[in-house]
Amino acid sequence: MECSSMAGTTSFRVLATILLLAIAGRCYSQQMDHIQLSRIAAAIENLTQVEQAQAVASEKVASGIMKMLTLMATDHLVCERGWFKLRSSCYFISKDTSTWEGSRQKCIALNSDLVKITHDDEYSFLRDLAKGHNTYIGLSDLQEGTFRWVADGTVHQIVESWWGKDQPDDYEGGEDCVHYRSSNDGLNDIACDKKFRYICEKPAHLGWNFASVLDEGTPTEK
Repeated sequence: MECSSMAGTTSFRVLATILLLAIAGRCYSQQMDHIQLSRIAAAIENLTQVEQAQAVASEKVASGIMKMLTLMATDHLVCERGWFKLRSSCYFISKDTSTWEGSRQKCIALNSDLVKITHDDEYSFLRDLAKGHNTYIGLSDLQEGTFRWVADGTVHQIVESWWGKDQPDDYEGGEDCVHYRSSNDGLNDIACDKKFRYICEKPAHLGWNFASVLDEGTPTEK
């Protein structure tokens, strides 16, 4: 009986050992699976980051190329002699005077139109062109009492800093055209039959007319 008991105990220990080894092997296998999965996840994340970095780099390169092309195109835009360039537009300041409608017709004869002002830099540039002279621009409220740019019919968005003090005031109900008034350094509505100088605008064109390039800037002769 004692021998049988010892044999049974030994068998139990062997089985227990085998079971523990199996459990340990399973745990080890699960741990290795977890490690492998972690490594795979890390590798995928790294690849994703690399792809994202490449996408950002490609986008920056494309943006840089577009900026360079735009700059090159702008640098190669020129104006005819007697016209003055700002960005992609050419401007002509007259020395003769005319009514507002007459001024517009003279601009049209020069393949242009009375100037449309769209940003502060342009307003400052044109104010320098007109300095010392009352000068018509392409703005009126002849249609429906709403100020519109004659070049494209768009409604003028009022920029207070462009107007002279207390303007526009439609004095005595007869002021429908707009000019730069030198006396108060700002825009003013006026009767359209008054005769002033005028500023025309048209797009600049591609070219290598170096004489035209030399004409760029604000004129010194008024």
